[in-house]
Amino acid sequence: MCGIAGILEFDSGRKPSAEALQRMAGVLAHRGPDEEGFHHEGPVGLAHRRLSIIDLVSGQQPMGSPDRRVWLVFNGEIYNFPELRGGLEGKGHRFRTSSDTEVLLALYLEYGLEAFAKLNGMFACAFWDSRENRLVLAQDRFGKKPLFYYQDQHRFLFGSEIKALLASGMVERKINTRALHEYLSHSYIVVEDAIIDGVRRLPPAHLLVVRNGELVCRPYWEFRFRPVPDAPREEEAAEHLEGLLRQSVRRRLMSDVPLGAFLSGGLDSSAVVSIMASLSTRPVKTFTIGFEESDFSEVDDARVVARHLGTDHHEIIVKPSALEILPNLVWYLDEPFGDSSAVPTYYVCQAARRHVTVALSGDGGDEVFAGYKRYMELGRYQRAERIPRWIRQGIVSRMTDALPFTCPGWNYLYALGEWRNGGLPETLGIFPYIREELYSPDFKRITAHVDPFETTNRILQEARSLDPVSRYQYMDTLEYLPFDILTKVDRMSMANSLEVRAPLLDYPLVEYMASLPISFKLRDGISKYIFRRICEQLLPPTVLEKKKQGFAIPKGDWFQKELRSYAEEILLDRGTLSRGYFDAGNLRRMLRHHATGRRDYSNWIWCLIVLEIWFRVFLDKPVEAASMPS
Repeated sequence: MCGIAGILEFDSGRKPSAEALQRMAGVLAHRGPDEEGFHHEGPVGLAHRRLSIIDLVSGQQPMGSPDRRVWLVFNGEIYNFPELRGGLEGKGHRFRTSSDTEVLLALYLEYGLEAFAKLNGMFACAFWDSRENRLVLAQDRFGKKPLFYYQDQHRFLFGSEIKALLASGMVERKINTRALHEYLSHSYIVVEDAIIDGVRRLPPAHLLVVRNGELVCRPYWEFRFRPVPDAPREEEAAEHLEGLLRQSVRRRLMSDVPLGAFLSGGLDSSAVVSIMASLSTRPVKTFTIGFEESDFSEVDDARVVARHLGTDHHEIIVKPSALEILPNLVWYLDEPFGDSSAVPTYYVCQAARRHVTVALSGDGGDEVFAGYKRYMELGRYQRAERIPRWIRQGIVSRMTDALPFTCPGWNYLYALGEWRNGGLPETLGIFPYIREELYSPDFKRITAHVDPFETTNRILQEARSLDPVSRYQYMDTLEYLPFDILTKVDRMSMANSLEVRAPLLDYPLVEYMASLPISFKLRDGISKYIFRRICEQLLPPTVLEKKKQGFAIPKGDWFQKELRSYAEEILLDRGTLSRGYFDAGNLRRMLRHHATGRRDYSNWIWCLIVLEIWFRVFLDKPVEAASMPS
């Protein structure tokens, strides 16, 4: 993995600031601690930080074409580069290194903007093409590797993280209230607008061309559910899927550095480790995270799988004192990010990095194979259409106002009250009522006409012809997966200079699953049906029978006990309240109700603490460039 950054000046004769480019690269050092490289040419400056994985001796970046007219900075891995290289050699290209970077450069020289659709991998890259006088940016299909950019009338900036743009000293640190509103509704930011006004993120599977001050952004690949008219027999589907799984894992074992895997004891990571073990000549190094609170810990489950597969297993226990590192995690997360599983993800990455440089994960399995519990609950909501709307949106909605948040079935009643005929309970599992309960009157006015679910509803509308489960899978794949799951894994792994690969998101595998009927995913109350059939031959029965457990920290207990005063000190601080976003009286009431066990507000508390720490780390410092908390 690596970090990339660049500056393109629009004003004739102006050259990019070498000092600014140096600062941009400096704040990305955690993404690439092994080497640093720069290229300056006319109006453009490129920077690269390298974490060496393949071809440790050569492959330095920025990398130029043989005629020095095209230059590339690249973050990621191209898993099919050996096949691509063979085809390019047949077209007359000659290679000086054994790196995937040089193959990517040659692919662009041969195919131009059509090159990216030929890639199988995770990547964010930028080409300066002096032949066409254009800068070309591209991101992988599912958004595993991030890329942000900023444009004003004078220049265009890009970087792997927002902090690289801030470090340039050329971006004003002003809050985008739409993005903030969306964060407080989802716990992550979905829109292309980032939290800093004027900064945008390149969407997954898109390329961006910058030429003569004009930007053109377009997709090079589109994810779609396209069930085939004649579905294969179950045995055929299982056999083909197993072949795709093995091919995907095999591709991701390519490395010139030590390699291991995360192991939670759940179906997805266990299947990945099982296939790894069958393809490896030595025990796979595996890593799992746990808590002293047994309801949140999967250590015992992972231990069973590790013994069954004979892995070299390592366990880490996270305690409440772990939150002392929260300011550092917020720095690495780059934007406000409310998924508290970032904490155990950071620690498992830290533990893995002591032994390996690359780790495989089971990320994506729930989206691809339909594993989330909410998919199986959709039938309940579909049946709810028989209940008159005036009851759902009148009586039921008032019931959720009156009942405690922790009351059994509260989430279901809330989603039922929000249900619209023919829709989906898209509000289930996020933070209902946070606007009504906590926003200050001024912030309510600012956000009154901003719909934080506009992107969600657009995605759902695109999938309106699909069955309810596929529709929800489609939304999760395009929204929750890239902007929560993959963002968390990228930032926390890169914080530890660890590369994480997700074989269950190999795009031929994802496309194949999207072509199968829903009965191959959910059947008779069984999730991941066809995937489970394959896993019966790979794993002990206890894994297949294991109840699904989310990857979360016991923050409800922590904010009632050990971390109660910590939450109060941050959220009721004078500086926090002076920002003007939240109502002080309701903040106090929320904290009091949670501490007494009256209602569980731990999700809200966590999101607000992360937000305030983000303000302190990225906005409150007087220096031009954001800096790592001490």
